[in-house]
Amino acid sequence: MEYRSLEEIRVIDFHVHLPHRYRDPVMAARFLVGKMDSAGIEKAVVIAIEASPSVLRSHVSPERIRRAAGKVLDYIAHSRNPLVRKLVYNPEEAIREHERILVEHSRSNMEVIAAAREYPERLLPVASYNPEKGVDGLLEEIEPYRDIILGVKIYPTLHCISPDDPALDKLYEAAGKNGWLVIVHTGCDPGLWELPYFCRHARPGKVASAAKKHPDTVFVMAHMGSYSLLMPGIYFSEAVEALQAVENLYADTSAVDPLFIERAVEEVGHEKLLYGSDFPYMLGFDLADHARAIMELDISLEAKRAILRGNALRLLAFLGRGL
Repeated sequence: MEYRSLEEIRVIDFHVHLPHRYRDPVMAARFLVGKMDSAGIEKAVVIAIEASPSVLRSHVSPERIRRAAGKVLDYIAHSRNPLVRKLVYNPEEAIREHERILVEHSRSNMEVIAAAREYPERLLPVASYNPEKGVDGLLEEIEPYRDIILGVKIYPTLHCISPDDPALDKLYEAAGKNGWLVIVHTGCDPGLWELPYFCRHARPGKVASAAKKHPDTVFVMAHMGSYSLLMPGIYFSEAVEALQAVENLYADTSAVDPLFIERAVEEVGHEKLLYGSDFPYMLGFDLADHARAIMELDISLEAKRAILRGNALRLLAFLGRGL
């Protein structure tokens, strides 16, 4: 297999977050860009995470956790993840721990915008929807930065909302009008969102439904519907069907087992796949490890280069953000 270095390809990472080890956004940006330089990554899409403990508390209760966990008790009984086990044995404490994690890992829109302004040629900011602000609050907040941000992100798990909820239509319309894309988390999330009941909104079919309704807006399914420790590739087949059926729908490869990426290339082609690392949340992996794994797949060099850079370039040009 002919190999090309990541430095030569000049990878575009379509899914990163600011490292939470540095609370100051400028320091976090410097650390991130240093990692990008070492990994041969030219640009990165930096995604905000605005999540609220109060929204979590309003949708999650010990009783709901018990009912959801009862359907996957075998998995929980054998899980080595203490947080997952705590969902059954002490759900109230588990909720408090989830609330603490949300506060610790949240990164505001303004923090991500500040980081991107420090490196405007390297970092492309994506704002986060926040149920507490609502669509109108988000649009008012990011209006002064509409030419800076690349798009908005919906977390159906953390935000407890389905991506095809009509309440989001105004946001999708604004995205299409302003040349923003919409990134939607698909699949599970760590902790209680591993339980299928709590990740039910994060299905690719729901993103496809929203994308069909808003054909002038570009949608990206983060994680290709595959994010799950309980059932890796949980909604992968649904994601492939969505990519085949909806023209304005793409998927990123963040936190996706490389074998699912290879299958996606076989089943739907490579043109709609965008490389993403999910840095720094893939524990045990550095920024370029996932890209190196893609370079080792049994797919064509053309497909590798398209996933790691070419498709992102084409999409950015379509959005008026060409290099």
